[in-house]
Amino acid sequence: MKSISLVDSSFPGATINVNEGKYQYTFEYPCESNTQCTDYEVTLAPGLYRFENNTCISNSVVRKYNGNTVCYQMSSIGGAGGYISGIIHIPHETVTFLTIGGQGSYGYTLNETETDRCFSKEYMIKGGYGGGGSSSNFCNIDLAGPDGCGTSSGGGQTTVKFHKNDLWHRVIVSGGGGGSDNLEGTFAGAEDGSGGAGGNLVAQSWFSAGKLQKEYFTSSSSGFTFGTGEAARNGTTANNRAVPVGKNVDHAGAGGGWFGGFASQDGASGAGGGSSWALTSDAIIPDGNIDAAAEFFKNIKSEPYAFKKSSGYLFTDVVNVAGIWNGNGRIVITILNFVLPQSCPNNIRFFHSMLVFLMF
Repeated sequence: MKSISLVDSSFPGATINVNEGKYQYTFEYPCESNTQCTDYEVTLAPGLYRFENNTCISNSVVRKYNGNTVCYQMSSIGGAGGYISGIIHIPHETVTFLTIGGQGSYGYTLNETETDRCFSKEYMIKGGYGGGGSSSNFCNIDLAGPDGCGTSSGGGQTTVKFHKNDLWHRVIVSGGGGGSDNLEGTFAGAEDGSGGAGGNLVAQSWFSAGKLQKEYFTSSSSGFTFGTGEAARNGTTANNRAVPVGKNVDHAGAGGGWFGGFASQDGASGAGGGSSWALTSDAIIPDGNIDAAAEFFKNIKSEPYAFKKSSGYLFTDVVNVAGIWNGNGRIVITILNFVLPQSCPNNIRFFHSMLVFLMF
């Protein structure tokens, strides 16, 4: 690894938070706020790299892929983030940007329900850095008590980008989990509005009354929008793929990902997770320009995906697992082996092998 820096070294509270071992670099979330942050910029030498990317399944699967989740049987909990891994050969020195996803938040800002301010961005619960969708404010502590106060926002994606720090230059992505409604209710009961897990090429939607809904899944080719999860909403939307009308109650925010998840816009439901993705020989790459909007489906930008399958940046041996990481993301880069550079005796080529965890 030739260099490590922050994209915005002046960002308030941001520090390079990298633990370095003999052959391993662990990139932790670099900011104090889980909703606003900056990215790492890393220069990689040519070589062979393995990228590994973490997102409740069985505890044995969680352990196998170094996850940290526990399968709680609780009402209205947020979805965990995803895991993806793959091997790639980088043919030349490459400027690389690492976005470490921020976890979603549970809480409230006002002792109010069903007011316009509950869906005003300044009073909503902000989503995790990396495209997590914001959730609505919701609280009437006098009537509902503490369990009736709060919603949770979506987690952000963790991703690797080559050459340029934008959504169209991502090459491997791990999806963030969807948020939940308030804590009222019992596991699998009428008020269990849990969030869907982030990760996999098709991410979960949300749970309504404790049951996973069989629509509004996010995939490799479509979702709420490219990169960003949907925010809670009271009213209609210009996005014809989303839930048409939102109610003025406790709404969750969706997870960010290759495509961000959908929000249920319902007071007894959570929100969907974001999808994972890697650039492979059989990857689905949307044709033409890909629209990327903000969490309320505004400020739309449109560009084609930056790489072709002939660009020399294909991943192989890709593995996807959903729902095995809680908290802010992490990237672990491990140099597995190297030999002398080509200019050295015997013209031996110089290879790095790296292991990267991108975790939510």
